Amino acid sequence: MFKRKKNHSIDTLIDETMNIRGSMSFSGGIRLDGKLYGNLSLAEGSAGSVIMGPKSKIIGDITTDSAIIAGEVKGNIEAVDFLELHSTAVVSGDIFYGALEVHSGAIINGTLTETKKKKINKKNNNKEINNDK
Repeated sequence: MFKRKKNHSIDTLIDETMNIRGSMSFSGGIRLDGKLYGNLSLAEGSAGSVIMGPKSKIIGDITTDSAIIAGEVKGNIEAVDFLELHSTAVVSGDIFYGALEVHSGAIINGTLTETKKKKINKKNNNKEINNDK
């Protein structure tokens, strides 16, 4: 089975009524339900995750540790740790990932490339965490 890392909490919410023009950098967790016309990337030296709702859209590149995509992306995606594409996801661009999960129905127009992790979490490097109760 897949071994998932715990997602970051959501620190930033972009509502479905919002349209943002220009590139953004972030740290922590960001949930996008609106539209972003620009690149979305992690702030230098920080960790974070992106969650895109089914009505969301990004025209630009995404660079993050992990991402869950249910909307539309017209640009490249680099998810160093983990990328999940839901059945409503439409990606027009190249994808670089550490681990990948694609749900039936997701559309990918580009290449898929598995990459080695750039960041290593030394604290949990040799420990397996089980959150099942």
